[in-house]
Amino acid sequence: GAATLALIAFDELATETNAALATDLGRVATAIHRTARELLLALTQVMSVTTPVAVLAALALRRRWRRTGMVVLGAAAGAASMALVGAVIDVGGAVSGALIDETLPISTGFPSLEYLAGAVAAATAGKPWLAARWRRALDIALIVLATTMAIAGAAAVPDLLLSGAVGALIGSVILVVLGAPNRRASPATVREALAQRGIAVTSMHLQAAVGGRAQLYRTVTRWGDPCFVKVYAQDSRDAEFLYRSYRKLMLREPSDNWPASSLQREVEHEALMLMTARRGGVSCPDVKAVASLADGSVALAMEDVGHRRLDSLGADELGPDLLDAVWREASRLHGAGLAHRALRAANILVTDGQPVIIDLGFGEMSATPRLQAIDRAELLASMAGVAGSERAVASAVRSLQPTDLAATVPFMQPLALTAATRGQVSKSLLDEMRSAIAAATGHEPASLERLVRVKPRTVIMIATLTGAFYILLPQLADVDDSFRAMGSANWWWLGGAVAMSGLTYVAGAIGMAAAVSERLPFGPLVYAQLGSSFVNRVTPAKVGGMALNVRFMQKSGVKPAEAVTATGLNLLAGTMVHMTLLVVFFAWAGRGGTGGFTIPGSSRVLVGIVIVMAVAGAIVATRWGRRVIGVRVARFVRQSWSSIAALARSPGRLVALFGGSLGVTLTYVAALGCAVAAFDGGVTFAEIGAVYLGSSVVAAVAPTPGGLGAMEAALVAGFTGVGMESGVAVAAVLSYRLATFWLPIVPGWLSFQVLQRRDLI
Repeated sequence: GAATLALIAFDELATETNAALATDLGRVATAIHRTARELLLALTQVMSVTTPVAVLAALALRRRWRRTGMVVLGAAAGAASMALVGAVIDVGGAVSGALIDETLPISTGFPSLEYLAGAVAAATAGKPWLAARWRRALDIALIVLATTMAIAGAAAVPDLLLSGAVGALIGSVILVVLGAPNRRASPATVREALAQRGIAVTSMHLQAAVGGRAQLYRTVTRWGDPCFVKVYAQDSRDAEFLYRSYRKLMLREPSDNWPASSLQREVEHEALMLMTARRGGVSCPDVKAVASLADGSVALAMEDVGHRRLDSLGADELGPDLLDAVWREASRLHGAGLAHRALRAANILVTDGQPVIIDLGFGEMSATPRLQAIDRAELLASMAGVAGSERAVASAVRSLQPTDLAATVPFMQPLALTAATRGQVSKSLLDEMRSAIAAATGHEPASLERLVRVKPRTVIMIATLTGAFYILLPQLADVDDSFRAMGSANWWWLGGAVAMSGLTYVAGAIGMAAAVSERLPFGPLVYAQLGSSFVNRVTPAKVGGMALNVRFMQKSGVKPAEAVTATGLNLLAGTMVHMTLLVVFFAWAGRGGTGGFTIPGSSRVLVGIVIVMAVAGAIVATRWGRRVIGVRVARFVRQSWSSIAALARSPGRLVALFGGSLGVTLTYVAALGCAVAAFDGGVTFAEIGAVYLGSSVVAAVAPTPGGLGAMEAALVAGFTGVGMESGVAVAAVLSYRLATFWLPIVPGWLSFQVLQRRDLI
């Protein structure tokens, strides 16, 4: 889904890059001999007709009606979806140097993008029933199909990728809605594989099955010995590959290693970990055998040590002796040079009152002290979730050396824990446990270890700046014109831009003062607005500035709840004013008669709406999204509405609140107008206001401080769209941003220092 949206946005917005790629593809394709291209396309056309017929005939002969229906549905839905996408945005079309119809018996437009999307959707819907080698063959066939279409010049590479993404999305949706097949190995297959390894099983009981990933069997051998068997399917390795790859890319050392080259080696690694731990004196199951199954699954047979997990015991059963024994087993594991990497209560069984460690599949040999410290943090947090933080910390203090316990503190954080343990403990509980450990060991609480390699916010910020640079790059080709425009600038107008920038802070102080019932000192309040602008330069989404305003109001005697509500109310008033002015200026600019101001075409507007709605739908579909919308947003709306109702009884404050917000917006428009006038931009004030207000909406969603990069790109694109020369547009925008973004940093920092010295924040 994400790939489809990204490719749609690229196909619709990056038109010049798309055209350049199509030209390059045509140049490469024409380098291949024409006869070879025609022969390859002809063979592909024949296979594209015969293969679907053969597949449907084979399914019908074997009476696989459900599979037939899903494959046909996938093909039809994939082709229809791609046709719909092509109707909304400009997709498809032969590239330069494409083969022409006159030389071939069938149109060179076949296979089409719709056919490719249908084929990918049908393949995605039918893959779960295929063996691994057939799935690989199917992937190769689809790659050959797309490559042939590219060589023939039938479509550009981005369009081919988009078609494949649409097909994969539709096929996945069909599997989610209609259900994928059960690919678990049958008990007979497991029994046969174990027999080949010398373990004759007389009875088997399926204890648990985790989707298609793994099955857990309790068995009894011919000699009456109980045996526990774990059967790993290939899906298990696929899921683990995604999980480990994500943590490897996002987390710093120590992070997860890359998965082994095969499922067989991963299971063998778990068996080796168990045998090494057992040799080191750790209480863990004895490995009996590793067996490969005919369908590619792998079974691990081991001693059956019981089935009562530590996290399933009642509070009265979790006595200090048992908790201390768990720590002794963990110390033996680390003494053997191993790290478990998932040492939580669910992976510890209790047999005859003694703990047994299981599931060492994620473990590591020759573990570093850091990995072992993470193990201790995981175990301590997990035990706190089942026995309580006080009992867990007390047991750790009794069982561990003070230095080992102190080394655990930097890893008592969510990122160091497994997902299951993170769901058991809260951040406040982890903070409480760190303080308790520090008090018990006599060591100062160590700072948390930085584990994340790259924060998601940083990735989004880099992507935003890259996109802004991409948009600005064509305009920077006229940099000579920008320098010439700078040389002829009217500096009085630039001084006016600086003055208007200063007035925005006065207007902001007026609006903020009206948002609270208490009287705030106006001079320091202006300093607070300047200081907020400085803080906002290093924090995205104006988070730092809002926090500073809340702190200033609290120091001025405003209650914390009212201060937070006032900040949100001021933000709401600013949003309402901005959207109202947006409509006014767009209508004004559209009636100006210049003909330069245009609204984007309906297709691009529709694409934007679809992308925004899809992202919003994905957020709402998550538990986090529903919680935020249902709790935080609803609470904010209720508080804001009650505050507005209170303001309605004070017309003076209401006028000041909306008047201050209006003043902030109009002074920014005036500052931009001064910058444009300094270079004789030749556009009307209505167009300047429309460009600013529209660009501010774009910059507001950018994660960069002050919309850096996104604001510049949007303003330059807007001005060139209303007819301003690109060189003049770049000069005017950079001058405006200098006056409103960069120059206020110094007075903002000074104001921040003044507020700190006067103990106002």
